[in-house]
Amino acid sequence: MVLDTIITLVAEHFQMDEEELSEDTLFAEIGADDMDIADLVMAVEDEFDMDITIDEANALRTIGDLTDLAERAVHTEE
Repeated sequence: MVLDTIITLVAEHFQMDEEELSEDTLFAEIGADDMDIADLVMAVEDEFDMDITIDEANALRTIGDLTDLAERAVHTEE
């Protein structure tokens, strides 16, 4: 569920088909620069009511990395 939501957010941001994206997709492969990643981080923070630190954001390389952060926040709230 979290992965699906992240993929939807990424697809919308980059105007891509969700089928083109996976957990292993590198942000660099889809042309994401630092500003794009910052926008995605803010969207994920809003979507999952969470905070992502600057260090965590700087370490993001794949959709899976972003998904892992969101999943930890979701599981922490349970």
